[in-house]
Amino acid sequence: MRKLRLWLVRLAFVPVIAVAVFVRPNWPEGELTAFICEFAGYLLLLAGLAIRLWSIAYIGGKKSRHVIDQGPYSLCRNPLYVGTFLLTVGVGLCFENLIMLALCVMIIVPAHLAVVRMEENHLEKLFGEDYRQYRQKVPRYLPRLRNYQSPPYIEVSVKAIRRMVIDASAVLMIPAVEDLLEMLHDHGIIPILYYFPK
Repeated sequence: MRKLRLWLVRLAFVPVIAVAVFVRPNWPEGELTAFICEFAGYLLLLAGLAIRLWSIAYIGGKKSRHVIDQGPYSLCRNPLYVGTFLLTVGVGLCFENLIMLALCVMIIVPAHLAVVRMEENHLEKLFGEDYRQYRQKVPRYLPRLRNYQSPPYIEVSVKAIRRMVIDASAVLMIPAVEDLLEMLHDHGIIPILYYFPK
């Protein structure tokens, strides 16, 4: 079941990646709109990354042992997906690609909703009443700040640290990848299949 959920999310990213590679904006260099999009994108990338790292620290290696209800999981049930959503929107803005941004919302949001429902059914079967009480108290996505609770110390697994390093490395490479794609387009190495207008 876990592999099915992972593949569903990965497949949702395929059209987004295709648009990132083959579709470019048709904005003049230095236009204010492009600068604002890119700057907002970087802020969302950093926010999404921070949420993901914080969430992984709490859940890494513990998800199937008990209901995680501390740290970001005391605010909302799916902080990893909230972080991923912010990252995805941030990537669309960094690439200044409005089609990519629209695809993120139209494809990735429904894919995450489907995956979350599968996960919730799995967790309810696994933890029963404990999970049902957690679900009643903590919202699915929108944080409820008054719920916040965390112990003074948490145990973080080596596997979680490895995942945090991979996440951080991948996100920090996004601006370089965008610059590389732009250079490959400018030199005709990768074709541009569609310019979306200003």
